[in-house]
Amino acid sequence: MILSAQAAAALARIARASGVRAEPQTLIPAEIVLELSGEAVRSRLCTFTDASGIEHCLRPDLTTPIAQMVASGALPVARYHESGPVYRLPPRGSDEPVEHLQLGFEWFGNGGSAAEDAEALAVALEAAQAGGVRAGQVRFGDVAIYHALLGALALSDQWRDRLRRGFSRRKGPSELLADAGARAGTAADAAVRIGALSAVDAESAVLAELSTLGVEPVGRSARDIADRLREKAADRAPGTASSAAILDYLGITAPVAESATVLRGFAKVAGLDLLHTLEAFEERLALIAKLKPPYWQDAVFSAEAGRRFEYYDGFVFEFGRADATDRPIVSGGRYDGLVTRLSGGAHSASAIGAALRADRLAEGSRA
Repeated sequence: MILSAQAAAALARIARASGVRAEPQTLIPAEIVLELSGEAVRSRLCTFTDASGIEHCLRPDLTTPIAQMVASGALPVARYHESGPVYRLPPRGSDEPVEHLQLGFEWFGNGGSAAEDAEALAVALEAAQAGGVRAGQVRFGDVAIYHALLGALALSDQWRDRLRRGFSRRKGPSELLADAGARAGTAADAAVRIGALSAVDAESAVLAELSTLGVEPVGRSARDIADRLREKAADRAPGTASSAAILDYLGITAPVAESATVLRGFAKVAGLDLLHTLEAFEERLALIAKLKPPYWQDAVFSAEAGRRFEYYDGFVFEFGRADATDRPIVSGGRYDGLVTRLSGGAHSASAIGAALRADRLAEGSRA
């Protein structure tokens, strides 16, 4: 794709901070994207299956193929910038194009500091400004606070993992918690009672229940049934207080100037120790304020920011017209765990990046 003058100016600002240009492959294994974001994204992918039965897709963004190249060793750990077409099928009824030009940067291996977060945000917003955007609103969040919240609550390991993964789906955590509450009310008393017993006692209790009913186990032994009931008992649904804390947190929005105070107030009311994570949050805000990036003064914190991409695990931000929050010009954030996931644990590298939609730079110039 030929860059417009606006897109070229935006990319030039990015390149000054990210000197190495990356040229990611256009086709990538579909399983990589589906593993990161789940089957729910399949309807947005441009896919095909080759003669050997392997499913491929046109890249839906530039971050995933570049991170895959770093994870495989095809690219060294470094700072990269990139531009090129990406492909996503639009939602039903949308007039969005299947193909659009994306500009961006991916910085790997710099330690994941608050200073790097602040620099990345400033570069992304300055690139939008260089591309002709006159006005807009920044929406930002921190997925690490959500993860710290889950770590501080009395949750089973299964539910903690479930809620972490559910964050990337719209209304994911709230729907999970509502469903758990409905199931808890229908659990059979005998199943709950047996699940709370030791392995030996649970097996004896299952045999007693079957004897009372006058039936024999078919396909599974009494021990198998007892083990399954004990597994289900260990997978306890979040209690009322934990569920309320999660939903209260996800409902938080606040102007940037008030965000730290609001978050500390939430932690105090909920009785949770989030001190370390909130101190890091405040350090980042102070460093951003020193850089004075454009549009930041009116930024808004949202606890739900970052749901668009499952791989985000820290500071996240979006920027766009205030009347079109579902059409961001800039999207970015930290994804320190992505290289580890893509390499199966063989490699790791801190990472943060941002993407700009070239077609929406023109929209921002009319703001």
